Amino acid sequence: RPQWEEMSRFKDAVAADIKRVFINQLEFADRHNINGEDVLAVVDRDVIKERQRPTAAEYAEGVFLEEILVYVDASDLSRKPVKGEIFRLDGEMFLVVEVGENMGVLEITITSNEA
Repeated sequence: RPQWEEMSRFKDAVAADIKRVFINQLEFADRHNINGEDVLAVVDRDVIKERQRPTAAEYAEGVFLEEILVYVDASDLSRKPVKGEIFRLDGEMFLVVEVGENMGVLEITITSNEA
């Protein structure tokens, strides 16, 4: 078997696992509206809390920064979001801070100021 054929089978298996396991409504994912598109996604509001937080001096009094991680199959979106753009999640507006892709899954970090 040619090496490219083996790699193609591996990529197909990984893509199928993404839908079957991680981005699966019976497991981790829920249906969300992302920039006008209804897709299955995993929205994590807790993992960011474990990461480094900015100092209090970076905030105005009474305002805090909400950060959320969104995991979505890249093939489910018509286009990949980019850093700095407005991102709509279930009708709320956020700012894209970072976008990464790993084996077909987009990891999108979004943020908003909350009073």
